[in-house]
Formats: sequence, C-alpha cells, structure tokens
Amino acid sequence: MDLEFCAWARDWSDRLQPALERALLAVAGQLVADDVVGVGIATDADATSIVAFAHSRQHFDAMIAEDPEFVIDVKWHLGEWDLDIAGAQGIDDPLAPIRAEAERAQQRFTGSSAEPVAVPGLRAFRRVVWDSISQALTDSVARGFFEQWPNAVRVFLPLDADISGDDIARWNAALNDQLGTAELREFLQVDTV
Repeated sequence: MDLEFCAWARDWSDRLQPALERALLAVAGQLVADDVVGVGIATDADATSIVAFAHSRQHFDAMIAEDPEFVIDVKWHLGEWDLDIAGAQGIDDPLAPIRAEAERAQQRFTGSSAEPVAVPGLRAFRRVVWDSISQALTDSVARGFFEQWPNAVRVFLPLDADISGDDIARWNAALNDQLGTAELREFLQVDTV
C-alpha cells in the first residue's frame, strides 16, 4: 500500500468514529432508547456510501408477526430495518462529509468509475474502509457508547458486496455478546468458531 494512501487512511479513520457515533445517535434518537432493537452501519459494495441504521421494536414485531420464520433475517439484516439517516427528515447527516471524502479517495486511489471493476487498488481501498468502520465501532463498544440502547443488536454490514461471511463475522465479532455473535454467524451462514 502506498504511503499517501496509508496517510489518508489514518487521518480518515480518526474522523470516522465521531461521525459514526453522531449518525447512530441521530437515527436511533428518533425512538425511545428501549424501543431500539438494532443499530448499525452499512456500506454499498464500493464502500463509499456509508449509512447509519436503526430498527424499531414496532417494525421488528410487525415483520415477525407477518413472517415468523424470518426472525433472524429481520433481526440482523439492515436492509430490513425501518430507519436510516439518509431517509430521516430534518436531521443533518453527520456521515455526508465522510461519504464525500470516501468517494474522492476512491477515485484518487483506484481510478475513475468508468474503468473496469478490477481496477488495481479497489480491493485495498474497500478493505481499508471496512476495517476502519469495524475498528471504530469496536472502539465505541469499548467506550460503552452502545449501552444507551440495551435491547439493540449492533451490526456492520457491507450490502451487495462480494464479501465472505467470515469477513463480515470478523468485523462484527466484538460488537455483540456471545449469543448475539452466534446468531449473527447463523444469519451469515458461517460456522461457529
């Protein structure tokens, strides 16, 4: 990895955690803390669209009542959740500058989006972004940030990305207790360790 890219990754990582926490507070803050059953961060496949999500107990219960056999999917898949920072009305998105910077960095370090998907550097860029998000969320767990939502699972999920379940499980390993981690591994269809 080139030195310029490493320097960008370090600087960006320093700004990432506070922005993620502010975004999670903004989206989950639309609910009473006890009614939050999930909080998380998702990205798109190229790791530039970073979005905070929350899941309300009301939505979770309604979806389970409709399809009880999909409880694990509803619980762990951010795409099934009802609140996201991008769709929140009247709330400034603290992740907007982070997304803009990620988009600029992706173009700078991997080439233009008009080039083929196998652009050298894209894999490394995505890995650095995803590892940084995982580390920021892990640090937030260590600081007790997530304790304000005692009933919430915590998830980091790159959506529509060609990523192994093992990688996603590794990124999420420190976010939940042992039972939650086992459930997430089941959702990802990854053998338990």
